[in-house]
Amino acid sequence: MAVRTHQSLSGYVATEPSTDPTRDGTLRFYARAGQRQGRREPDGTYTKLPTEYVPIVAYGDAAEEAAALLSKGAGFVAEGRFRPVRDRTDPATVIGQEFEMWKVGRRPTATEQAAAVHDAPTNQPARHRDLSAQFTAPRSTRPSTPAPAL
Repeated sequence: MAVRTHQSLSGYVATEPSTDPTRDGTLRFYARAGQRQGRREPDGTYTKLPTEYVPIVAYGDAAEEAAALLSKGAGFVAEGRFRPVRDRTDPATVIGQEFEMWKVGRRPTATEQAAAVHDAPTNQPARHRDLSAQFTAPRSTRPSTPAPAL
């Protein structure tokens, strides 16, 4: 059995999302996504590049899920495909591309993660969970030998 793989896109919602029905009544989610870009230089420094923007769309159940999860500024990871956007007056002319989402998940942004750490209660004891023996590896009595370098 082959493993299914699809294209993915991670970023943040850069515009206010809209949900409108298509001509046949199917729900359509639309927004523009931003993806911050950067480049690591040979000397180890990091150069910030301009943010790339791409339209994101979803239809039907995926549109409902996206509308429930995403708002402006929300981080996300989506599975789907990039597809060409054609000119309405001349369908042979490709004028850009958009990402059609089939599945979407919320990914907290750095600001949201920092707020969650700041708001976390400090008086909670650390939790320890005992694992069943079936989930632990047997301990070896042999001394470990380093793997040969390739």
